[in-house]
Amino acid sequence: MNGKSMHWVNRLAALGLVVGLVAGLASAGSAQSVGGQAYSTYVNTPLGSSGQSPLAVLPAISGTDGAEADATGSALNVAGTLSSDFLNSITSGEIGAAEAGAQSTSSAASVNILNGLITADEVVANVMSSAGQSGAVSNADGSTFTNLTVAGQSLSGDQAVAPNTNVSLPGVGYVVLNEQIPTGDGVTSSGLTVNMIHVFLQSLVGGILNPITGQILGGTLQTTGEVIVGSATSSVGP
Repeated sequence: MNGKSMHWVNRLAALGLVVGLVAGLASAGSAQSVGGQAYSTYVNTPLGSSGQSPLAVLPAISGTDGAEADATGSALNVAGTLSSDFLNSITSGEIGAAEAGAQSTSSAASVNILNGLITADEVVANVMSSAGQSGAVSNADGSTFTNLTVAGQSLSGDQAVAPNTNVSLPGVGYVVLNEQIPTGDGVTSSGLTVNMIHVFLQSLVGGILNPITGQILGGTLQTTGEVIVGSATSSVGP
């Protein structure tokens, strides 16, 4: 087993992907359904180039059953847009008498987007949702970047990248880092999707872009493609 694969195995053990459910509580508030999916990379460009790493989707669960699904790929490379290695995704869930939960994780290594405009040694997306008598919650704890660089700026170190950090990429579009999209009412249902790197490719229609200031003179920017690295979703509901 190579070093990256071993690192992934250790990462899974550390995160505890199979959700542990608390027994012996009152059954009030327990969710009746759980869901999850995860994928490491996705590309769709204006020139028609596209690709997606294997998708892990949580199978349907009934009664008090638990389930798990995983998907792996050695690499996904789209010329000039994305190169990445060691693509791994896993999702798991369980419904108990008093509590239900789901967790999804994806990772990618040696990430290079748009010929070095965005790079990272490793990207990990991790989300978990649970519901019980005290309510329903979701979080993205365990989601991390290793040696992330965006447009020449290093975002590595102890300081975490805040959720939904938006960085402009002049002439290209923009990127949302640690993108988090919540769902549910927080009482009987909760869900969360995290996209660790979400690049929106944009084209100027009917205007002129000033290459010095980045100011658009007339026209509008339209999203024509996207690149996603590290996507994970989990949910619980009635």
